Amino acid sequence: MVTGYWLLLVVGWLLPFASRVLRPAERKWAVFGPPGAVLAGAVLWVWGRMNGRWGETLPDDQLSGALHGMWPWVLRGAALASVLYLVWRARRR
Repeated sequence: MVTGYWLLLVVGWLLPFASRVLRPAERKWAVFGPPGAVLAGAVLWVWGRMNGRWGETLPDDQLSGALHGMWPWVLRGAALASVLYLVWRARRR
C-alpha cells in the first residue's frame, strides 16, 4: 500500500528538485513531467471507461470506487516514471 510510504515519495521527489547536478529545467521535468504524464494517462483511462471507449462502461455510482482503487497505482507509476527518467538522465552523462 502506498499510504505507508508518503514520506518516502515526498523525499524522492524533493531530492531531484534540490539537486545541483541537474539544470533547473531538468529538475522541474523530473519532478513534474513524468508524474504529470502518468496522471494524464489515468484521467484518459477513466474518461475512456466512463464513455465505453474500452472495456465495459463504468457506471457513475462506481466512479468513486474506481478512483479510490486507482490512486495507489497512479502514485507508484508516477514515482517509477520519475525514477526511470532520472536513471536515463544519469546514464546519458
